[in-house]
Amino acid sequence: MTSVEITVNRSYKDFISEKEFTQIIKEMKKPVTKRIYVLFTEVPMKELIAFSLRNNNPFENLKSYYLKYIKSIGFKNPELERMFEND
Repeated sequence: MTSVEITVNRSYKDFISEKEFTQIIKEMKKPVTKRIYVLFTEVPMKELIAFSLRNNNPFENLKSYYLKYIKSIGFKNPELERMFEND
């Protein structure tokens, strides 16, 4: 289990893998679990970038998903947004 999986699953009985999160992001699927918000707001930036690289999920996908489904409903990750500005 990765640190990302531990962070996003720690408060739940069931388990969602990195691969499942990657598919959700790549396919721009609407969130069906609150854990996707945890992924973007509570996982440390270093781990989020490692997650993206490990799963061949381009940073642009993270950005698009974050802007469409996370930030648009009021969740924020200022550190991630600063990275987008430097993009």
